[in-house]
Amino acid sequence: MKAFRLDLRMGWWSSTTSSVAVCATSIAIACGGTLTSPSSGALVTFAVGSETFRVALTTTDQVAAARAAQSGGRARIPIGRVVSGTQVNAGWSWHLEDVTFAEVAIELCDGRPSDVERVGIQFGGGHFCPWSATVARID
Repeated sequence: MKAFRLDLRMGWWSSTTSSVAVCATSIAIACGGTLTSPSSGALVTFAVGSETFRVALTTTDQVAAARAAQSGGRARIPIGRVVSGTQVNAGWSWHLEDVTFAEVAIELCDGRPSDVERVGIQFGGGHFCPWSATVARID
């Protein structure tokens, strides 16, 4: 790493490397953190009748698909692998991973969050795809 000089008395600094990079790194280190990329994920709340469930989306493609579904796009059915553990899905003993969105899905995985809760991770052959789900919120 190239050297830089920080003069707090004068409120300026100089560097032989990129000013912005050094400043950002210095601030992160001073605050006890590290530099990370902006988050590409989102927390999505789905409504299925009177029930809701939440999913953590981790890629920009998943988030774009959720926004498209919320805006009335054709691929509106969330499909995900049912996994034990709450993660972000408060109120339920399961959560979904590897979520995609589809226009159609087999009936085997259709249902309500309470159906998944009752049956467990074996519900729908291990997948949940509620046909009537709507994107209620994207955070």
